[in-house]
Amino acid sequence: MRLTHVLYKQRVHYLFDKLWKDRRTLRRVDDFGVPKPILQEGFKVFDALEVTKTEEKLEPFELPEPYCEPVTAAKDSRNPDWHDKEAYLIHKSTRLLEGDKHMCLLTKTLRCEGTPKPLQGYESSQHETAAFEALWRVHFGDCYQIKLPRKLDVTKPHWRFPREFGVPIQRRVSLVLDNFNELCEKLTSHEPGAMEHALFKDLYSRVSLQKDDGNLMVFTSEVDSVLTSQKPLAAHSSPQEVAATAEVPLPDLFPAKYTLDLDTRNIYRMDDFFPLGGNKPRHIHTLHVTHPYYYFWFPEQKLARAILACFTFAAAQARHIYGVDTLTPPEPVVVQCTYSDVNSMGFLVYQLNTLNLANDEGVKNQVWVEEAQPLYSTCSREEGLQGHNGLLFDRFLAFYRS
Repeated sequence: MRLTHVLYKQRVHYLFDKLWKDRRTLRRVDDFGVPKPILQEGFKVFDALEVTKTEEKLEPFELPEPYCEPVTAAKDSRNPDWHDKEAYLIHKSTRLLEGDKHMCLLTKTLRCEGTPKPLQGYESSQHETAAFEALWRVHFGDCYQIKLPRKLDVTKPHWRFPREFGVPIQRRVSLVLDNFNELCEKLTSHEPGAMEHALFKDLYSRVSLQKDDGNLMVFTSEVDSVLTSQKPLAAHSSPQEVAATAEVPLPDLFPAKYTLDLDTRNIYRMDDFFPLGGNKPRHIHTLHVTHPYYYFWFPEQKLARAILACFTFAAAQARHIYGVDTLTPPEPVVVQCTYSDVNSMGFLVYQLNTLNLANDEGVKNQVWVEEAQPLYSTCSREEGLQGHNGLLFDRFLAFYRS
């Protein structure tokens, strides 16, 4: 039996190294002494082992605690944003047990079902075909392929699905919005008002408010993209309807307190931050909130995140325009919002009527909600894209045109 293919599997250099280590006779180094011509010339000879032993002695010094960490990264009072009083932080990772009901209580907002009639849109076969092609390019036309996380089935925890390659969910969610915005720009290129829109990516906003009980609330929000316009959106409620909101009670979380599921920290910033505060006036038109994650969130929690984004950006814009001490804006601030994940999309319209969140009395803010609906029924390499819901893009286009 020939063992050539077996022997080729062994690394020859590795075997020579093992032979060198095992046979100590091969590692013997003979001392031949110093050549006589060198000694006759009077050169001084040093032992190599003694030379290598001499090391440069460095002066000891102490590193600052904790080992050169910048003060901005410190988690104690050395941080410049440190405050002795704790604050409640509401951010994009806040998962509220009651979802949108809890967020409406925190932002003093009343929920109304359905979007206003001018924003409901209409079905068009031409738009449906274009929207289908935009979705198809995202899921099947993207050449960016990586190894996706392994699938899990709670009904069969022992089953190991084969690994798949494809477009990651973070990229797909963002590309759906980019393709829809690009399609809307093409369809409205002949409309003068639509030419004033500008799209910004990855924006952040912050606003802080004080409660009557002494608690400080810091609202922060990050969105995937923001569509802006040169003119603010018109209010959807008349002054009489806004005044009537004072008689409507807010949602009740009894026996739980409104601070349930909120993070408390001593490191925070109290100053407001509005990302569009340049020389040219830009007003928020539509916010695009996404859930580009594999882990599960309930639909109510995704809606709560969208309401948080609407309130934070609207409040920051109101304070930027009318002043930091503004409690009741002269004109309501209206923002539109879409919230989506990889296979669904929802819409809402937020109208900021007041910034007085000290108590639950008085005029309240309003939000019109159309809950998320699936973009399609099936999307796979084997079956393709089936059950496309063309009405969602019509709503998206109606928001863009408003």
